[in-house]
Amino acid sequence: MGKTKFSVDRKTFEELSLTESKLMSSTDFFDKKNLSSQERLFYRVWADEDLKLGVFEPGKIIQKKGEIPGTAFIITLGEAMTNDNEHQYFFGPGSVIGLAEGLCEEKSRYEFTANGVVNCKIIQIPSAMRELQLTNTGLKGICRMTLQRVLGEKISIPEYMK
Repeated sequence: MGKTKFSVDRKTFEELSLTESKLMSSTDFFDKKNLSSQERLFYRVWADEDLKLGVFEPGKIIQKKGEIPGTAFIITLGEAMTNDNEHQYFFGPGSVIGLAEGLCEEKSRYEFTANGVVNCKIIQIPSAMRELQLTNTGLKGICRMTLQRVLGEKISIPEYMK
């Protein structure tokens, strides 16, 4: 069985406390550290006070297969895993679980389990849907393309995203 892993390197952020992240302008931090776009997005999620923190103990199910997610999770520490018939997939910091499926009201194709302790930021799907209804058409277009990339070209795009 093959193994695939995605993760943003947290080492850049370990020297920065959440308190310091509020004091330092993100632009200064991005420039100082020469962050990639993935690292910049991770930083913003990690430091966001509006997103609640969730913790999963080793072996706990983060998302069940066959259910439409009502909550999405962005991993900030630790690793989740899933598999299919051919591969094991490991998702570390920066990985997003359940957002695309939740926004499209699609059943999850996989079950995700905590591979050790997992800390994550929580996104309530109904809140995300409301925000997307209010956003401009350009951002909606980016979201539609991302949903199609994640879930496949044939998914049904919800009306609020058009």
